[in-house]
Order: sequence, then structure tokens, then C-alpha cells
Amino acid sequence: MRRFLALWLPFWRTERLQLCQPDHYPPDRPLVVHAPEHNRQTLTAVSPVALAAGLRPGQPLAQARSLVPDLLCVEQDTDADDAALQELCCWLLWLSPLPALDAPDGLYSDTTGCAHLYGGEEDMLSLVRTRLSERGHACSLALSDSAAASRALARSRLDGACVIPPGQQKQALDKLSCSTLPIAPDTASGLNRLGLTTIGALAALPRAPLARRFGAELLTCLDEALGLLARPLSVVQVRDRISLSRSLVEPIGTAEAIATVIEALVPEVCALLSRRGEGARQIDFLCVRVDSTVQAIRVGTSDPTSEMSRLLRLLKDQISRIEPGFGIEAVTLTISASEPLATGPDRSVLSETDAVQAETLPASLIDRLINRPGVISVYQLAPRFSAWPEDGQSRVSPDDMAKPPDASQMLWARPNILFDLPVRVQVTALLPDGAPRQFVLKRQTHRIAAADGPERLLGEWWQSADDYGAIRDYWQVETTTGLRLWLFRKGDGRHDWSGSGAWFLQGIF
Repeated sequence: MRRFLALWLPFWRTERLQLCQPDHYPPDRPLVVHAPEHNRQTLTAVSPVALAAGLRPGQPLAQARSLVPDLLCVEQDTDADDAALQELCCWLLWLSPLPALDAPDGLYSDTTGCAHLYGGEEDMLSLVRTRLSERGHACSLALSDSAAASRALARSRLDGACVIPPGQQKQALDKLSCSTLPIAPDTASGLNRLGLTTIGALAALPRAPLARRFGAELLTCLDEALGLLARPLSVVQVRDRISLSRSLVEPIGTAEAIATVIEALVPEVCALLSRRGEGARQIDFLCVRVDSTVQAIRVGTSDPTSEMSRLLRLLKDQISRIEPGFGIEAVTLTISASEPLATGPDRSVLSETDAVQAETLPASLIDRLINRPGVISVYQLAPRFSAWPEDGQSRVSPDDMAKPPDASQMLWARPNILFDLPVRVQVTALLPDGAPRQFVLKRQTHRIAAADGPERLLGEWWQSADDYGAIRDYWQVETTTGLRLWLFRKGDGRHDWSGSGAWFLQGIF
């Protein structure tokens, strides 16, 4: 089931002006945009302040000036508005690979299969509203099974968001006004004169008389809203991004054929990336079916890469998500996000082939994990300096993986196996210098042949009050059976405030 998000920007033109030149158009004064002088001078857009003052789009400019004396008036610049809306549509690529324009003040996005990346559909809509608000735009959003239904629902309220469950868009549309459909104003007024004020009342009438009186375009808009007819969206692509399109001689529908097309496009994309000195971070593969609908898959990488085998494997792993239907007649491979490749003077002592494999294996594994359905995030364990060894690792995302700390800063050797939680042991004998001589672990007595220490560690008093004054004395010991262990005692053995004096096993060498 496909899902479509529609965004309506009711104050698009006035907000754009206030963002571009805030000093010229202060937000506390009513601002309107009117048609050019050679057309009828009517209002095409109003700001929220002007809306509260009683002004509405479609009013004559002279009437608006008589109602609000201190009105700010700006002539409409259609080209600049279209360019700004196109830029905002390209910005929406972070949400899904299929954003589209709904001129003059709306956007679409085919979010099929994307909602789980943002915690669900409700959270996804909340995130879109938050990010648009940070850019200075108010919006109304709706999500349903068809783009036309989402558009009508979004334009039915000035500032809101709604999610229509799958299969329930007809019930949601029944009480909406017919003016929310993309029909001509004359058609809307004619329906209103007949008493057909809602979409539900319109859908209940016989179709033939409606077609004769208002034309077939009205029925087309109604069928699109009800999900009976699908109109393909004009998907927007960023111009400066690498994008390759191919029209196929005959429609294809098998996984092997799709893999062959991917194998033909990826080498050319990798060559273009290498020429730019960039690596792909996000790749979109769009398949246009014979019924004009689009199937899309998106893969991401943990770091910038232009390696052909790595990108091929990522894309081929996602072929099973493509539904070819009656066949795919055109494909597009787009690098929707890229970054410069990191370069440095350090060279590996391995051969070139071995070095590439050694560097690529962890990144390839991370890529395959983060692109699996249902996986929200992948983390790595990164070393960090801490007073206590069990806290010597932290969980970070692959993008934030920092360079490991210099091992030379550790004065003492560390065990190969380090326990997450220290294991309690009972020391039954001590040497005169305080070193353990004998201890009991799980009812088994171990005698110590040699011991080296102590290595004293102090608690991180600046982190918490519990660590203030805390002391641990660590010993590297070897038992008579050949075990090399890492033991420690809480406290210095003399002062109660430094620790309880209990002994623990921390790791095995």
C-alpha cells in the first residue's frame, strides 16, 4: 500500500518575502502580495497578520488598502516564487526520494516505506512540521493512500496535521468541501449553487449527468481523491547531483534483469564520483513501471565511498523490495547525498588489495546492517578514557566514530578479556606488601605464584559524589596452574573512606 504526504503552505509567498528581507517586511505589519499591474490587481497571498485583519486572497487591492491603511503591498514575482518552491522541494529529499511540486503553494512526497525511519507516521509528520517551522514556514499536512486525497485533506484546515489509516480515505473526504479539490473556481461555484457542498454528496450522484454539465475533469479529480485513479507525480531531482536515467527497450520484471541494469549504471556513477573526488552517502534507485507509477529504493553508506563492488552489493540487496508489476520501462540512479572523500598521507603496510579489503570490510558490514528493513540505528563500541576499566568503552554511531586513543597513554598492560561487571572473589591470604597470595573463586581455591602491582586508580570525583575519594588497587597475578588474572581491591586497605576492601576479578590476560 502506497502512502502519500501532502504539504500546504498557506502563507508561502508572504513568508518567503519576510525571510528574504526581514527589515523591509516586519512580521507585525500586514503584508499582501498582489497580481501584476497588467492583470487584475487582486490579492494572491496574505500574511497571517493580514488574515487576522480580515483580508483574503482574491480581494481587490483597492478594497484591501481601504480596510487596512498601513498595508504593505508587494507585486508578485512568479519566477522567484517558483524557484524558491523548487528549492524547498529539493530540501524535502531528506524525507523520501520522491518529492514533487504542487504549485503554487504545496508539495508532495511519496513516503511509502519511509515512516519507520522516523518512528512511525505520526512522528514523521511532527518532524516535518518542526523542521519547516525552523525554516520559518507554517504548513498543513495530511497523509493518506493517494496524493489527491492528501492534498484535499491538507487544504481543508489552515494549520493542522492528520494521518488517514489505509483504506479509510473515502470516509475522511466525505465531509470536506468540494473547493478542496483542484477544480476550476467556476466549477466550484456551480456545484455550490446546486447544493453540492461536500465531496461525499458529489460522489453519491450519478456520474453521467455530472460529466455532461461540468466536464470529465471534475470526475477525474474525484476519482483521484478517492483512490480510483492515480496521476503520476512529477518527481523533482536536484540538478547538480549525479543522476543517470535509462529507457529500456522492453519492460523488465525479474530480479536478474533489474540486477543487470544496476550493474550497467553503477560503474558510470562511480567514475563520475571519482572524477569529483566525492563518495556516495545516499543512493536512490527509481523504477518507472508501465502504468506510470514509480518504485523506489534508497540505500545509505556509513562513510563516503565510490567503490563499485560496495555500491553494487547494497543496491542488489534491496531488489526484493521492488514490485515490478506489469514491467519496468525506465530507471534512474541518483546520488542524492555525497561528501568529499577523505585523503591523507598515511599508507598501509599491507598490499593494496589487502588494504582495501581490510578497510572496506567493517564499512560494508555496517552498510548492510543499516539498510536492512526494521533496523533503526547501528552503533560501534569506541574506546574512551575512564577511571574504571569496565567503563572504558562508549557506544557511538558509525558517523561519530572517533580516532582510538593512543595506547601509549596506558602505563600498564590491559587484559585481553575484560568483564563487563567485576566478579567478586575472596582473598584468603596476603603477602606482607599487600599483594594477594591466595583467593577463592566459585568454591575453588587458587594459589598465586607471582604478582605485580599495585596500579592505583582513582575515581572520577568530578562526575559523581560516589566516586569522590574512591580508590582501586590493581594486581596482575599468575596462579600456580598458569592462569594470568587481573585482580583489584576496593580501597587502599587502610582507610574505610577509600573503599570496602573487597576483592574482585576484572579480566583475564
